[in-house]
Formats: sequence, structure tokens, C-alpha cells
Amino acid sequence: MKQMIIAIVGQAGSGKDTVAQLMRMTLHVPILCSYTTRPMREGEVNGREHIFVKECNIPREKMLAYTEYGGYKYWTELDQIKDAAIYVIDEKGIMDICERFPDIELVNIYVAAKPETLKARGIAPERMKRDEYRVTMDINSFDYVITNNSSLWALLQAVITVSLQMTKYSLEDLKTLNQELSEYIKAALKDN
Repeated sequence: MKQMIIAIVGQAGSGKDTVAQLMRMTLHVPILCSYTTRPMREGEVNGREHIFVKECNIPREKMLAYTEYGGYKYWTELDQIKDAAIYVIDEKGIMDICERFPDIELVNIYVAAKPETLKARGIAPERMKRDEYRVTMDINSFDYVITNNSSLWALLQAVITVSLQMTKYSLEDLKTLNQELSEYIKAALKDN
């Protein structure tokens, strides 16, 4: 079976990790957890958003992707991907995978949010400013664009729409998905 990566890209604070979690539930595909040298942020859990380490000491030939962003290193190892995986990555990482691993099928999803939405979410101005200097791809090069300016419910609807377009579900799959997503939404609402 050909390896497939569902690459999720977007600005800082656009909701990439949330989209990844929702896609994990809708598609039953694992999320690749990248290594990073950046410090853990409040609310993050080691091994969930990233694997937080002090330094990068793995040879480049054993990496699936590598990038530097905001002065920190991010990478995944080749042995982390089996058949299919969801990967929150930047455009430079996508380009790197395309160049080094042309046999891996990539489905590219861009998560967009308006600057005023990011500001309302409390995204630090310096994080938003860093996005101005990152490598970008033309929006038309993405397979799907998910807009995340509204509620969790609207985001969920967009993710389900994309997931349904990517694959076909049986009735039993939809029942299981409905239960998992209901639990996710209830937990998210409790946190707010």
C-alpha cells in the first residue's frame, strides 16, 4: 500500500491542531507527532502536540521532514509513518517531502483564519508576525481549504465535509463517528 500523508497547514493560531484531531476522529488515521526543540506552551502535553526535546541529534537521512520556525527545530522520523497519517506541517515541510519522497501521496489542507479572528483568540502578535516570513504555497495548490473563523460546530461541519469528500463512509462508520464527535464537542464545551 502506498503511504499517504494528510498535511495540515495554516497560520499560527488558525486551528491546525484542532482540525488534525477532528480529522483523526473522522478518518481513523493517526496524527504524526513531530519532535521540536521549542519549549512547551501552556496547555500542551508532551507526546500530544509535539515531542519536546532539548536538541536535534538525528541524521537528516532518517527524517521524513525537517524545518526551522521561530528559531526552533521541528522534525519527524521516517519510521513514524506506516500507511497513512495526519501531519501538522508547514509549507516548507510539504515541499521537502515532495522532493525527497515522491512516492508518498500527499493530501494538502490549508486552515485559514482572518487576522481579527487570530487576535480575538489571543494569538501573540509576534507569533502572527513570524508567519509573514515563512515559506508559502499558492492557495490553489492545496487540495482543500478549511476556514476557521467561527464556532467549533462550523469547523466540525467543514472537517466532516472534507472527510466525506476524501473517503466513503458506511452507515456504521457514521454512527461511530457521530458518537466520537459528540464526546469531543462535550469535552470542548466543558473546557470553555
